[in-house]
Amino acid sequence: MTVDADLTRAVDRRLNDLLARAHRELAARGLPPLPRPEIRLFDDRLDAGRALPPQRSSATGVIELNAVYLDRARSAMLEETVAHELAHLLVFHLSPRRRLPPHGELWREIMQGWFQVKPERTHQFPTQGIRTRRQRRWSYRCSCSAHELTTVRHRRAQRGTVYLCRRCRSPLHPDRGP
Repeated sequence: MTVDADLTRAVDRRLNDLLARAHRELAARGLPPLPRPEIRLFDDRLDAGRALPPQRSSATGVIELNAVYLDRARSAMLEETVAHELAHLLVFHLSPRRRLPPHGELWREIMQGWFQVKPERTHQFPTQGIRTRRQRRWSYRCSCSAHELTTVRHRRAQRGTVYLCRRCRSPLHPDRGP
């Protein structure tokens, strides 16, 4: 995946601007600044981005951004998605030991109050043309119909987990074919 240098610089400029705002807010509250997160790009998922909090206190967080959407909708991705993911890292920074709702009150306050960005949970970018991994589906049957289980559920069923049909409540069994 190749990304042009202008796009990389634009992401860095936007992140620097948002971090400056965040650091002013944190300093006003007597809190330490958020370490600059690492930026990673991907092109094989449908989400616009993802925030990965640091795994240990000495590490930095990671913001992953969809390179396809960045190319197609640069201004919206820079304006909204970078702020969205940075707000997640700030929520974790402000309350690392508490498990707060990902799009809860603190996240919304950071989006609106600190970044002046409308707090939207999901993106509206067109997804056609993005290659994604497709999970294999396994055929199962119950008393009333056919079902498809993911590989994870199929393996659990092989180890003894019993899945029930939502309609007839009978157990699902591997479909051995006609």
